[in-house]
Amino acid sequence: MAFSQLWKKRKFVAAAVLIDLMDEDEEPRRKRGKTRAWIRRRDEKGFFNNIVRELMLEDTVAYREMMRMSYNDFSQILSVIESVITPHQVMGGHKVISAAERLTLTIRFLATGETFHSLSFQFRIAVATVSYIVKSVCAAIIQFLGPIHMKVPSTDEEWLEIAQRFQDRWNFPNCVGAIDGKHIVMVPPANSGSHYFNYKQRHSIVLMAVVGPDYECLYADVGTNGRVSDGGVWNKCSLSQSIEDGVISLPPPKRLPSDSVFGLTEEVPHVFVGDDAFALKTHMMKPYSQHGLSADKRIYNYRHSRARRVSENLFGIMANRWRVFHTILMLPPETIEILVMAALILHNYLRRDSLSAPNAYCPTGLIDREDRRGKIIDGNWRQDMQPTESFLPLLVPSKGHNVSNDAKNIRDTFKDYFCHEGAVDWQWGLI
Repeated sequence: MAFSQLWKKRKFVAAAVLIDLMDEDEEPRRKRGKTRAWIRRRDEKGFFNNIVRELMLEDTVAYREMMRMSYNDFSQILSVIESVITPHQVMGGHKVISAAERLTLTIRFLATGETFHSLSFQFRIAVATVSYIVKSVCAAIIQFLGPIHMKVPSTDEEWLEIAQRFQDRWNFPNCVGAIDGKHIVMVPPANSGSHYFNYKQRHSIVLMAVVGPDYECLYADVGTNGRVSDGGVWNKCSLSQSIEDGVISLPPPKRLPSDSVFGLTEEVPHVFVGDDAFALKTHMMKPYSQHGLSADKRIYNYRHSRARRVSENLFGIMANRWRVFHTILMLPPETIEILVMAALILHNYLRRDSLSAPNAYCPTGLIDREDRRGKIIDGNWRQDMQPTESFLPLLVPSKGHNVSNDAKNIRDTFKDYFCHEGAVDWQWGLI
């Protein structure tokens, strides 16, 4: 099973959700009585047919602020999933909720984190229908946009292209991704006990992501219960298991770049970079312990951190743009998994493939940047973090792992390279 097949499994899950929803009543309704009068006035006074349409026509800037995207981007997304989320029948004389309104409702839920009850009053749609729409639209995004906008590398050429971009932008050769994980806080399901209880005394599921050099999500695994330890989260991840089992192959080892004929001649494996929550392995680099660091190890840690910050920024952008991740999610774990995957796919589309207004989704100053001396200037997302946010970091530094000498030697090779052939001018003043 290749990396692309792992994505197909995720796609099949979304397809199954869509099929299950299609088998249900198109518009969930109250068992007794007629539709409430204020809901029947949706066309005349609802949020979509008034403020949303006004902003479409009159204020494109405000529309982008409201939707996290331009109307052109919205239309492009809609064109891909419209046929799937458009109802095929009208139940009991109810007026059909258009595909555009369904997508708008879902985006507003992700962008604001408002409750289904709050959105029900704004859009004049019954709460049960709001829940149905959000879940079905997110499932459609995963199934039809996911394979295009969160395409997991499946060939050596694709991995090598990522490694080249890490080298060009972050001066870390042979790096194929930054790995990080976050706990997504939620209200636990009934009778779940301590199954989802994490180290922060909250209930959560874990999002594990591999992040590319341009803050794009290359791969994500969502759903491990928060009780699992830090190393256990990574070990349970389908990517880690596939690499360990030899199902997925990273590109063969390659010499580190050098302008000198006296540079390193040995070949170095392609690696991921992670923080202290991960174990050091031949394909996973982590920083040196902070205790008693020598100058060359501090240089390595700086260069490692510089490449790894793309993962921190991905989560920062996500929490800033999709405010649902600033809330404690009151949804079943299966629904949360679908929401997270859909938000990641939208992030990738809007970050890399926006048709217009490239700063609409990720405004200037939102992400970390560097000055001319290489000093990091924190992005605005860091000022936006709140104690109650849903994204919590993984556990304390990993302990008790049997680290191989090969893994240590690989990290030492990177360390020596960063201090000699691969040194950058500004690093010495930043350690």
